[in-house]
Amino acid sequence: MHAFLVTLILFTGAVLAGLALLITANKVAREAVERLDRRRRLLLEPAVFRYIHETGHKSLPDYLPKPLSRRDRRIAEAVLLDAARLVRGQARDRVTSAFEALGSVRGSIVGLRSQRWWKRADSAERLGLMGSQTAVEPLVTALADPEGEVRIRAARALGLVRGSTSIRPLVGALADPNRWSAIRVAEILIGVGPEAVGELLAAFGTLPVAGRVSTLDILGRIKSLEAVPLLKNTLKDQHPDLRARAAYALGLIGDPDFAEALAAALRDVEWPVRATAARALGRIGGRAAIPALCEALKDRQWWVRANAGEALRLLGPEGRDALISMLDADDTYARHQAVAQLEEGHIIDDYVADLGSPDEERSAAAVRFLEKVIALQRHERLTQQSVEHAQEGVRRTLHKILNRPQPEGGT
Repeated sequence: MHAFLVTLILFTGAVLAGLALLITANKVAREAVERLDRRRRLLLEPAVFRYIHETGHKSLPDYLPKPLSRRDRRIAEAVLLDAARLVRGQARDRVTSAFEALGSVRGSIVGLRSQRWWKRADSAERLGLMGSQTAVEPLVTALADPEGEVRIRAARALGLVRGSTSIRPLVGALADPNRWSAIRVAEILIGVGPEAVGELLAAFGTLPVAGRVSTLDILGRIKSLEAVPLLKNTLKDQHPDLRARAAYALGLIGDPDFAEALAAALRDVEWPVRATAARALGRIGGRAAIPALCEALKDRQWWVRANAGEALRLLGPEGRDALISMLDADDTYARHQAVAQLEEGHIIDDYVADLGSPDEERSAAAVRFLEKVIALQRHERLTQQSVEHAQEGVRRTLHKILNRPQPEGGT
């Protein structure tokens, strides 16, 4: 038994020593390969960049040593992939031509058919950086890959390749909400920018409601003026989600000329549309819509009132004056929302500070204003300031106002 244990221990030690030796040898070999790759890259990289920044008709292989080994081809491809992330314009076109000349595009297209999903995903990502139109059709086919990561990398690649033939399939993917993450596809199309607008507009009427909602978001985030007629027409669509998204997109584009159309949307029968239109008016600075926003402060839905109040607050002095005037409104909802926004914008704090002004007219106006606020039972902040304000005179005046009998029916 003792001899058996000794033999087992020796055998185990030998196996472990062999594994350690194998790991060490593998590490040494890998480091040797990496050192050789670095030396070759130092030799090849200047030639690659010289090709990229010149304007002649020679292809990349004419700049590289001959014969071009497999290692040199792989290193040149790595240099080009790094450059593809940085260069633009004519230099970017020459990088794409170099990938085609080296056979890299062809090799990555073959990689899309690999049995291993991670190889297919890596090939799709490489093809996006290579930017060759030759890859469009294989990448479109990869949009139907059973593996989600391959599909999304193929979609990103099509977004990088650009051109109508690559953008159209991405727009079509918005029609398949069960298979695609609309948010991820939308981000890709937003990254494409104005070049995607034409395809989005052309496909809009053919998409299901969910796809049209995504399209409206994309057009708004691209800030496309070309899409404005469609967005304004969609404010009258029968589907409330589309009307709301159209209002949101107009707000993102931000042209004050949209104020009239958005003010009309404040009268929509669906409250989400009214709320979104109010928020959009705050974004675009539509001062012409101040009367409509004041009316929206009376809405029965809190979100509409809150967005309308915020929009007025964001409109500067005119909006602030409108909020102050709403303290005298005959609607309780409107008065309370006006106070909330005046408090949020620190306008009430400004009036508190005026209590200490040597200008009697100014301090009297502050007293009248604060009495209106207190009558609405919104005096938590004022009570705190009556104790903590830095000026004793302000604290004393606030204390007197807060302790005056309030008329009934003030809320």
